[in-house]
Amino acid sequence: MPNVECLGYPRAGRIAVVVAASAMLGLAGCSSDKSGPAPQGKAAESVAPSSADPDTKTSTPDALCALLTPAELSMLTGEVSDPKALAVGGLPACHWETPAGGRVQVIGASAGTWAKQLPAAIEQVKRSGLLDDPETARKLEAARDLIASGKEIAPDRACELFSMLLEVQGLPAGSSRTVNLIPTRENPKAVNGQTCSGGRFTSVQLVAPNLSGSDEEASRLSSVLTKAHERNRGA
Repeated sequence: MPNVECLGYPRAGRIAVVVAASAMLGLAGCSSDKSGPAPQGKAAESVAPSSADPDTKTSTPDALCALLTPAELSMLTGEVSDPKALAVGGLPACHWETPAGGRVQVIGASAGTWAKQLPAAIEQVKRSGLLDDPETARKLEAARDLIASGKEIAPDRACELFSMLLEVQGLPAGSSRTVNLIPTRENPKAVNGQTCSGGRFTSVQLVAPNLSGSDEEASRLSSVLTKAHERNRGA
């Protein structure tokens, strides 16, 4: 799979929490070993759960593209094109292009919809050799088999599985968030953030030709991800 370096200190054998190859614009993301408070963007950060109905939010293209404000887009990359709603890896997304050839993408969906991507991700975890806890392996394999059978995972349960995948990869138990440089800090092509809580999954990604790999870039995306996820949850 693609080479990926996470913010912090990546562990040998680290694998990706995959949204979908196309959802990541051909690049995969992974979690970080190094934690820190919001909005540092260096590791997983907890987000409080919500009682909002996760299946009735962000159901239209206009609502999806409204997950990012003009001010947040400007903070990330400056001038952008008009938004374009599209489906990416089976997930609803909104996409903006930049004059320099970059792009910003936001995904907002029920965590149950995101969970349809899990069987492939769980197989990657198993092949990586990181899944050494029998109980965690049992839970992930049960979820994989349930999804593969065509049944749906409840949104809140899907976020628990997202957190479990982060924990398998070295983040603290209960982590619900990750922000990463892709493919490496030395040669970054994108900054990606993902979070899942309150039954909703949100991802924000910036692809740009002039990224430096700085903590400031990750921090800005982390801040934007926080706001986008609040809107996705209807908070």
